[in-house]
Amino acid sequence: MKFITEKAQIVDSLQNAAAVAERRQTIPILANLRLKTVNGKLEVTATDLEIQIKTFSDLIKIEEEGETTVSARKMSELCRSLPEGENLNFSLSNGKLTVSSSNFHADFATISSDDFPEIEINEEQTPITVESSVLKRLLSKISFSMASQDVRYYLNGMLLEIEGNKINGVATDGHRLAFSSATTNAEDLELRNIVPRKAVLELSKLLSPNEGTVELLIGASYVDVRSENLSFSSKLIDGKYPDYNKVFPTGEPLPLEISKEILQSALSRASVLSNEKYRGVRFQLSQNKLKLTANNPEQESAEEEVDVIYKGSDLEVGFNIGYLLDVLNSIESETVSFEFYGEDSSCIIKEQNSEDDVYVIMPMRL
Repeated sequence: MKFITEKAQIVDSLQNAAAVAERRQTIPILANLRLKTVNGKLEVTATDLEIQIKTFSDLIKIEEEGETTVSARKMSELCRSLPEGENLNFSLSNGKLTVSSSNFHADFATISSDDFPEIEINEEQTPITVESSVLKRLLSKISFSMASQDVRYYLNGMLLEIEGNKINGVATDGHRLAFSSATTNAEDLELRNIVPRKAVLELSKLLSPNEGTVELLIGASYVDVRSENLSFSSKLIDGKYPDYNKVFPTGEPLPLEISKEILQSALSRASVLSNEKYRGVRFQLSQNKLKLTANNPEQESAEEEVDVIYKGSDLEVGFNIGYLLDVLNSIESETVSFEFYGEDSSCIIKEQNSEDDVYVIMPMRL
């Protein structure tokens, strides 16, 4: 294997693939990237046996075709640190991969690509075309609500739901829930699958808002996302996702509207003096006023009153500040809409005049 490339052509591929490669190295080759020259491009593959990423990068010149595997971390870090605009010469000889530029030379140890465990999918998959920007937005809108290492393994991921021409994403950790919906070209489809947490986080970084359309291939055990220069595969979580519709509170809502920026800054100040373990903040609502109160075991406290649009009855309810800030960080509109259902009920948060993204936060006893 021998080829010439420019740093800018391959550095993103190497970094994206290195994020998927298995760092714990229980099987040494899983810490490696497979580099393979094919059809004038460099194919970079990484897997942890649950997720696989394959990217394709243009090259300046291929002098000799071939393939090998090399340390994902070392190769990505080294190429990232080289000066911009550098041409890199790659050559494989006697089990060593040499990378050189104008003033630099390095020899990498390799493992034969014959032992590389590529994921092979042999099941029927349903293809759906969706805009890359739409899928990226859906993932980024809800990913923060996924559980992490929960014993209820089905919560350690995102529910991907296809209903007719709608694609819905749902994530919950049992204390909060995020729902996002978008339109696809699908017709009369009914699919419900759970995509693992790591796959959701990596895919949301990989998708480009400027890429055009991507093909989503959904099977019983795997989901694939494919575009011109990317092939991403992930095992699905085998389990039944809870009925998320039961999480939405019922009854007559008490609506509130507030400036996102004002609420964000007020909550950030309150968080400084909130209980470090529970991070609670008390909402006290009255006519067009919201009073925020936070305190901690050191007898420190913070209070702030902000103007809102609220015509409902007086109400006092507590929430986790971190959960509120996560939602506000994902909301794009300047004004945020809240719906309260009582001091013991969850509240709903939405973007102004939008039903596409809905967030539910359970109350805290303070």
